[in-house]
Amino acid sequence: MGADQYHRWDELAASALEWWQDAGVDTLVEDDPRDWQARPARAAVAATAQPANDTAPADAPGDYATFWDWRLGETAPERGWGGATPIQPEGPRDADLIVLTDQPNGDSLIGGTEGAMFDRILSSIGRSREDTLIAGLCMARPLADTLSDDMLPDLIDRARRLMALAPARTVLIVGHTTSRALLTADGAPVPRGLHGITAHGRELQALAIAHPRFMLKHPQVKRDAWRCLQTLLGGQA
Repeated sequence: MGADQYHRWDELAASALEWWQDAGVDTLVEDDPRDWQARPARAAVAATAQPANDTAPADAPGDYATFWDWRLGETAPERGWGGATPIQPEGPRDADLIVLTDQPNGDSLIGGTEGAMFDRILSSIGRSREDTLIAGLCMARPLADTLSDDMLPDLIDRARRLMALAPARTVLIVGHTTSRALLTADGAPVPRGLHGITAHGRELQALAIAHPRFMLKHPQVKRDAWRCLQTLLGGQA
């Protein structure tokens, strides 16, 4: 009686399970042995299209020591968004892994329920916020909560400068907006697995996964994210 009592048991089960269960517990054991603690081997570097405007701003730093003062300073793109103040990155700035997401969630780059899932993702690859640099394509939330096309070129350039100047050689790119901005050109699909990219002439390894906010709405994509993360653990391109 009353409200429709029909439920999809598979959807309810998927949303109730934690990261390891959702993300492929059936793939944790493989035929071939793997050193899960080994650092990723270098992947072959494929040229990634640079933004159309690759001319350095007049005040762009040439060293990492002054990068964040410049990135968050008075010339930051976010300063023109109705008085928005860029927030600070999270984690050690000299970490060997960079996580790049799209935009902040409140006062944090990835907080709340999304942040709890993100912490489980980091834990699944033996990392935490304490040993990972977390930054955003934009470091303040846009007024309309979306990034327009005219905002992207300067933000993309600054994200690439971070990858070019920071000591990290691996970047985990989180979210569709960030992946499309940094990894594709002319509508090409986002590459799967660990692969090489270039940022202002510097070679890095990159991996793209869905944003935790998308995973919370679509639990089935966690399995795909875990399969991608396994290539980071195993250093497979």
